[in-house]
Amino acid sequence: MDPVADMFSAIKNAIMRKKDYVDIPSSRIKERILDVLKKEGFIKDWEKLDSPANRKGTQYILRVHLKYLDPKKERSAITNIVKVSTPGRRVYTPLKKIPYVKRGLGIAILSTDGGIMTDHEARRSGRGGEVIAMVW
Repeated sequence: MDPVADMFSAIKNAIMRKKDYVDIPSSRIKERILDVLKKEGFIKDWEKLDSPANRKGTQYILRVHLKYLDPKKERSAITNIVKVSTPGRRVYTPLKKIPYVKRGLGIAILSTDGGIMTDHEARRSGRGGEVIAMVW
């Protein structure tokens, strides 16, 4: 029912299995969230697999390359991802109440009228919005 939550579950499962990458179905909001995760250093990179063999109708596959902090893949850059807003319960926050995650060591991902951004960027730009997830 919630494609973003499915993406987070796939990423967490791949980290537990110590995979190098995970493939997920595409959407624009997922691409924006992956851009934020890459910019903040939680994943190495992501790419579109746009060949006809990788398509499911009009949808293509996104390959997320996971980031580990040691060569044996014991520690991932992502400790946890928590989905805050759900389809049944949307969580909105004004500028003054944007949450700090792990006292600033993690990030909150917000959907604002200026696009998908981190809590730091939202505070800097003076915007509140929907809290999509928290990552640390």
